[in-house]
Amino acid sequence: MSSVSEYKECMNTLNNFMNTTTVQRSGYQFSFAVPNEEAQETMCEKGMIALGNFFRAISRLIPISFIAIVLFTVSCQHLSMAAWSFHSRENTAICTAPAQQSSPQIISDGAGGAIIAWEDARDVHFDIYVQRVDAQGKVLWQEDGVPVCTAPENQKRLRMISDGNSGVILVWHDMRNGISNYDIYAQRISAEGSPLWEKDGIPVCDEVKEQNSPCIVSDGAGGAIIIWEDFRTNYADLYGQRLNKNGESLWEKNGVLICGVMGAQNAPEIVSDGTGGAIVVWQDFRRNYADIYAQRIDGGGAIRWDKWGAAVCTAQGHESFAVAVSNGAEGAIVAWIDTRNGTNNNDIFVQQIDGNGAAQWLDNGVPLCTAPGNQNYPVITSDGAGGAVCAWWDMRSGDFNVYAQHVDLAGAVTWGKNGMPVCIESGIQNRVSIISDGNQGAILTWNDNRMAPADFDVYAQRLDRNGLPLWEKKGIAVSAAFDTQCFPMLAGDGMGGAIFVWQDSRQKDKTYWDIYAQKISSDGLFGGN
Repeated sequence: MSSVSEYKECMNTLNNFMNTTTVQRSGYQFSFAVPNEEAQETMCEKGMIALGNFFRAISRLIPISFIAIVLFTVSCQHLSMAAWSFHSRENTAICTAPAQQSSPQIISDGAGGAIIAWEDARDVHFDIYVQRVDAQGKVLWQEDGVPVCTAPENQKRLRMISDGNSGVILVWHDMRNGISNYDIYAQRISAEGSPLWEKDGIPVCDEVKEQNSPCIVSDGAGGAIIIWEDFRTNYADLYGQRLNKNGESLWEKNGVLICGVMGAQNAPEIVSDGTGGAIVVWQDFRRNYADIYAQRIDGGGAIRWDKWGAAVCTAQGHESFAVAVSNGAEGAIVAWIDTRNGTNNNDIFVQQIDGNGAAQWLDNGVPLCTAPGNQNYPVITSDGAGGAVCAWWDMRSGDFNVYAQHVDLAGAVTWGKNGMPVCIESGIQNRVSIISDGNQGAILTWNDNRMAPADFDVYAQRLDRNGLPLWEKKGIAVSAAFDTQCFPMLAGDGMGGAIFVWQDSRQKDKTYWDIYAQKISSDGLFGGN
């Protein structure tokens, strides 16, 4: 019998024997005290979490003939809605609507829960839906999500931020004005799940030709700064707009020009400068080869650095797929893929830019990893002390594995030459995501098919400030359900743990996807603290 079914059977037994003091089931003995009615509702979910963690713990130990637990919970009428799953083959369903739900995004709701959004094709074309789940795993908004935008044609490339009030601001590129004419739209959803701006979103930019690939950051005042790729002059340039909390544009209509130099500028990423403005990084083809540039824009929409941006890296070869995190001092730490050592030998480099756009570390960046084989698609998070933790997919052993490295405030790497292995199991580990653990370490999640030829599962690991694993050495299976679970994202739970979300084909046999989630505590236990 699975630990989940054991748990449910024990809970049912407890409900049926309220006046007894001892229950035996599956070889385990439970003693409990009955709380008064007023306490039952608030204590129920905590008891379920404790019991779930108990079952997970004993599954790794030598069989024990007698276990006594004092339970402070007795009656939960809707188990699946009241708490997180306690098993990697179960998890919590966020959306199982017909057709396909994919590309989930997640942010903290500021109260121990999360807001999750995704692209949704239940009505043929892709729309945007969103859901909120609380700290105990209860879905708070309407079943299968609140529609953010169901306008004609496709809405895709979703990104979102907190509105600072337990709600969310979302942005996406939108085909409602023509299938070859993507525009940028945005919407704000309240903490209760109500759209606060126009139905189906407000136009951030509906200029001629195509605008796509938006990114977004808070302006620190309940609004947002949004940057996107823009083809109004035929080449890919970068434009930006600021919205206030009411959805009103604060800069010029259809955006201010961030960079319009000859050649393409694309793949923008954005971080806050901490003063109501933003720092934008991108890959830039003004020299025909891809380089990394950055620009700072203030809250009034004025460019602060050189007209067409500050050079982050212009080394030989291609530098691409830049990611960034605030350095906490009006600047940013930027990481990227770098081919200066050969076109089939991608490496990972990093640089710090101060508030004036000046590079602070080695010219053209500090090497995080120059190991043999390709290192691809870095992700980055702050260490909370002026440095950063970066992770990537790594092929030094033939298949993709996950490695990580820490760089401190002075630009020194501290987790050994070429990084610390996070997961080097057989098969493929890729599509890594990362957040800070709030204690100078990090929590990572990735696709994992160590059980190949079985399908991909979702795994995770927490690293301390020294790069050492705090959870199971080979990583925790966040989801190992039937069929495929992939493209995981995560958000902090405010207590050193995380809430994970991914797209999942357990019910649709690879034809379509659903959205599932799971909470893992700071100690690596299912269901949270």
